[in-house]
Amino acid sequence: MNIARAIKHIRPTSQWVCNGSYETLVWLDVNTDPKPSLNELELAWSQISKSVLWEATRAKRDAILLQSDWTQLPDSIVDKTAWANYRTELRNIPQNFATPEDVIWPSKP
Repeated sequence: MNIARAIKHIRPTSQWVCNGSYETLVWLDVNTDPKPSLNELELAWSQISKSVLWEATRAKRDAILLQSDWTQLPDSIVDKTAWANYRTELRNIPQNFATPEDVIWPSKP
């Protein structure tokens, strides 16, 4: 868990000092919000890491779509229907899978 990112996620204006573990987290007196519990930070990190994985998955998907744009040009000599279906499957990746780890990448036609 990245404690710094988790704290910034749930208490973005807080001030604190930490040497890498929850046990060393010192919550400064200037804070009006209470020091987050270890469970709160773990939950925040779980949400952050899932979001980061989805961002990476979407970036990969977008790169693949960009690389296959040429297949939809009027003068390309490919099976346009097959490529259009492939590209639709790519665009549907976030909606069709519960987690980034579950993604099954379609094969190129």
